Amino acid sequence: MKSILSLLIISFISIAPIITNAQCDQALIDGCAQGDSKAKYVKHFKIRFAEAKSAKKRSEGQFTIMLMKGNHYRFYACNDGAKLGKTIVQLSSDFGNYGSNYNDKTDSEYRAFDFLCSKTGPYYLKLFFKDGKEGCGVCIIALIVD
Repeated sequence: MKSILSLLIISFISIAPIITNAQCDQALIDGCAQGDSKAKYVKHFKIRFAEAKSAKKRSEGQFTIMLMKGNHYRFYACNDGAKLGKTIVQLSSDFGNYGSNYNDKTDSEYRAFDFLCSKTGPYYLKLFFKDGKEGCGVCIIALIVD
């Protein structure tokens, strides 16, 4: 009887972090691009980082995506409201920077930004949290159809 009780306690302790993190992930993804009837889901990228020791040494996720010429894409940035981190998304390629949901000149954050792709090829997404704060965030890429 003691061994069964011990096994149940150990099982619960090992599953508890999964239950806690699953809500951040799936709830965030499900609600991020809701309400935009023209947006068709393409892909998402998630990040979760602890607070950085220094804003200059922040953690960041770097992802490569293939975008097609002539398509209109929208990049949504969503955050777990229980954490301080605000997700910043930057889109670039080997030829330059194409967009972000953050304007550093005005210190303004936006829920989404659009990109009209003029050249098929690989593009790079960089995701991080403003000021290196702890957070859980997601970037949803959607195709805008009329």
